[in-house]
Amino acid sequence: MDFVESMLRDMNSNLAAEKPLLSELRDGRSGYRMRDGSEIEVPREQVETLWAACDDSERLRLRVPIYVSTDTSGEFSAWKVEGKAEAAAVARLLGKKIHREGYLRLYNPDLKDLKRAIPDLYLVVFVP
Repeated sequence: MDFVESMLRDMNSNLAAEKPLLSELRDGRSGYRMRDGSEIEVPREQVETLWAACDDSERLRLRVPIYVSTDTSGEFSAWKVEGKAEAAAVARLLGKKIHREGYLRLYNPDLKDLKRAIPDLYLVVFVP
């Protein structure tokens, strides 16, 4: 394994071991489990905030936490949310437009706003 791969593995050690449906959290499930065994409890207010940003089909399909990953495809460094339900929900939550279905580009101020709105319902992951 090369150095970069080992660094990425270490940076992504905080991934969720399971990704429950948003509807499960709304129906009473308290949170989700991380790979290291820790439990993340999600406050009801955050679940309701994300629920309100989703349409009916997204409410049935959206799994949390939502992964926000590095986006190196442009001239400037940025973040991205991939997945039809995930990108659409985050776009509505932040008041952004989607220019390509299933893909939403975010910048640092957007990440700050996302953290303010749903800090326990998203995770930052690093991909090459």
